[in-house]
Amino acid sequence: MKISIQTLGTLGDVMPFLTVAKALQARGHSVSVLAPRDHSETIQAWGVDVAEPPGFSVADWMQEAEARGTLSGPFSFFRDWHEMIEPHALDVLDRSIDAAGQAELVLANPIAMPARIAAEHCRNPLVLIALQPVITPSSALPCAMIARQGLSGPGNKASYIAVAGALAGLASVLGRERQRLVPEPRPAFWRLDRHLGRPLPRITALPAIFGIKRPDDFTASDHLVDYPPLQSSNGLDPALEAFLKAGPAPLHVSLGSMPTREVAHALPVWLERIERSGHRAILSTSLAGRPAGGMGVHFVSGPAPHDRLFPHCSAVIHHGGAGTLDTAARAGVPQIILPQVLDQFWNARQLADTGAGIILRKKDHTAENIDAALQTILSDSVQDTARQAAERLKARASTAELVSLIEAYGVAR
Repeated sequence: MKISIQTLGTLGDVMPFLTVAKALQARGHSVSVLAPRDHSETIQAWGVDVAEPPGFSVADWMQEAEARGTLSGPFSFFRDWHEMIEPHALDVLDRSIDAAGQAELVLANPIAMPARIAAEHCRNPLVLIALQPVITPSSALPCAMIARQGLSGPGNKASYIAVAGALAGLASVLGRERQRLVPEPRPAFWRLDRHLGRPLPRITALPAIFGIKRPDDFTASDHLVDYPPLQSSNGLDPALEAFLKAGPAPLHVSLGSMPTREVAHALPVWLERIERSGHRAILSTSLAGRPAGGMGVHFVSGPAPHDRLFPHCSAVIHHGGAGTLDTAARAGVPQIILPQVLDQFWNARQLADTGAGIILRKKDHTAENIDAALQTILSDSVQDTARQAAERLKARASTAELVSLIEAYGVAR
């Protein structure tokens, strides 16, 4: 089967789909990935075909979004809609149609909504895969892009209204093109329950450590699966390996691929408190603002496969992206989450509830609070909790269920 995976966003929105792509390739399927051009080199390095990308740079977009505060909350997101979303929609649609036209099945994340029009136009089956609760309204789970923690049953379900609003806004941009490309009957663009006259398959993939069960109000076409675990083939850089061997297990400090100036400004305090606690840290070149290499007792690292690195760390300090969270959980290391935007707050709360991590808010990055957080996360009890959780996850470190669902919907076309 020829499969077009279409995903927009940062590297965190691409990496889990590369795991899915490799698993599908291992089953004999032909897979290509459509993503922002920033990620073409990474996709190729994973041995996956790259579809011709849209023209915009997600790195440039993220910098502008940070300057505007676009991702600080749903209201600011809609405020900046006309400047930040509309100009790129038609370019993405053209590339989506090109990729879908060469495929028999389209997989897309909710950010890549032009993929839906492309699948309708090419008469291809479509499967939506979300990496947080966002596409299937449920009384059991809130929309993670809106709510920072669980609400009441009706409150959870009502939180998904914002998603319908975003899709209605996108329809105002792409509506004329959709009318031209897709014959009637067409469900309203804000409805995500029908595709080509059939129920639309919607898959929600969450970190397995959360222990969330499939909600009772999911339909037969709604599925809850484990987040696709990162499975890198590359090893660690020799300089990084030498650093790991030269002392005790370090802490890893990462803020993902989203700009986060506020935490970056607090980095010197973090590194000082880590060093004063008798520990050392690994941080990325982008966060450190300097090339890879030694930095006092700490180490600045270039891109490194987290699934290979985290098992050598004593803790991971990060922003709360689902990919970093899942990889650290599977490595059995505790986490300090510094949530910044959108679903990171919900992810942080879910992890904290397991006992394998804690949350530190933006305003709490003082020496005293950092010391307390480090003491907690490096304690024997939290370390043991993280290790025990990882042991439970070993039996679930697979994409088998997700791949089986994709294949079933492809055969049913």
